[in-house]
Amino acid sequence: AGTVAASRRVAGTRRVELEIGGERQRVEVELPVDHPAAQKSRVAFRPRRWKLFPAV
Repeated sequence: AGTVAASRRVAGTRRVELEIGGERQRVEVELPVDHPAAQKSRVAFRPRRWKLFPAV
């Protein structure tokens, strides 16, 4: 689970950045456009597929 830090629409989905862990590292997840995730709300997720990118 993580706290919503940012959100943007991309085509038919919404990409949400979640802050997770004590260091508040960010992960990005895709949600349906009608998902009720609001800024600063908590969202639990279970990835079905994922990609890792190096931190810059």
